[in-house]
This record gives sequence, structure tokens and C-alpha cells, in this order.
Amino acid sequence: MKKTFLILLCLFLLCGCSFSKKKEEVKDIKEESKVTEEEVKDEYIDNNTIKLGIFEGNGKYSNKEVIKGTYYAPFTDGVDIGSFEVFLTDEEVVSGNSFKDIWNKYYNSYEDISDYKVGYNIKFILSDGTNYESNFLEPDIFKFTDYFYVYLYDDVHQEDNAFYSHLEEVNDDTLMTSIKLYGVGGIDKVENIILTAFTYKDDNDFKDGEYRGNSRYTIRIKKK
Repeated sequence: MKKTFLILLCLFLLCGCSFSKKKEEVKDIKEESKVTEEEVKDEYIDNNTIKLGIFEGNGKYSNKEVIKGTYYAPFTDGVDIGSFEVFLTDEEVVSGNSFKDIWNKYYNSYEDISDYKVGYNIKFILSDGTNYESNFLEPDIFKFTDYFYVYLYDDVHQEDNAFYSHLEEVNDDTLMTSIKLYGVGGIDKVENIILTAFTYKDDNDFKDGEYRGNSRYTIRIKKK
């Protein structure tokens, strides 16, 4: 009887250890699966093939050259820093009869283009080393009100012969095709401005507020 009891006790202990080990293995598998799911969820695939460039908004549309590298402008209170137009091409020179003419030429060359919008990012540094940065996915004129105003325009849906007005709100059809920076009181404290135009589809094109796609074009604006 005693011998039988000892045999049963040994079997119980062996089975208990085996069961505990299996529970740990199942737990490890679940934890590993959880990490994998998080990695897949954060995986970003950039299928955006749209090219773009930033051009000076000077009202001329014949042999209009893209801005390369640095653009020099006055950093003066009450004076435009500059107006900049975006066209969806990586060509260095564009031509047409009007803004709409050039815009439609490149816009219509893409498939599913209506799924995408134009946005902007502005970074600038002050003479004391302070940095500022923000995306502009909709109008926000006074975001940097101590230094300069930011005006956005839809040159495609602008009515012919109508007063050229900046955007105050947007809808699904709005295209923010150009941007103007206007110097105010503290503009003399600004060392330089980095302007980036980009195209995006949805929130997945951003991580922690930063655009992570490749459809972008950047220029540096420096004091003349």
C-alpha cells in the first residue's frame, strides 16, 4: 500500500511540473504573438508616387523654375516674406497659360489622385536658438503670430475674376495649392525658415505628428 502511494505521488509531481511548463510555454507564445501584432500594426507601406516641387508665386506661368535649396527673402515687419506655389511634378521648369492649366496637367496624370491632399510643414529657428515647428493641414493664419502669418490658398477652385482670398476653412474638395508667409513684429528674430510641402492620404501617413512619407519637397528661406 505504501509503495503504491509513493508511485502515485511521483506521477502527480511529474504531471504537475509538465502542466506548469506547458502553461508557461502558452504564455510565452501569447506574449510573442502580441509583440508581432504591434509590429505589424505599426508597419508603414508608402505607396504614394506623387512628385512635387515648390515654385515662386510671382504670377508668371511661362518657363516657371522650381526653387532649389535656398530662397532669399526680406524678414521685415509688414512685408511679404514670399508666396509659394506647389505643382505635382519633379520637373524643374513648368509652363502653361495659368495656374489651373499647369496644375491640371500634372494632377490629371496620376491615378486615384483625389484620395490625396497637400499639406505643409514649417520649421524655424530664432537667433537665441529656440526652435518652432508645425504641420498645416488646414488654415491657421496665426499659428506663429509673434513672427509671421501663414496664408493658404486654393488656386484651383478660385473663381475667375473674383477677389483673390486666402482660405479660412477647408472641405473634402479643397486643395491647398499655395502658401504665403507675411512678416510681423518679431520676424527680425527669425534666423531661417524651412518650408516643406507634402501630399498625404490619411492619419497613417503621420507618426507622432511627423509626416513619414516620401512625397515631399523642401526649401530653406533665409533673410535677404
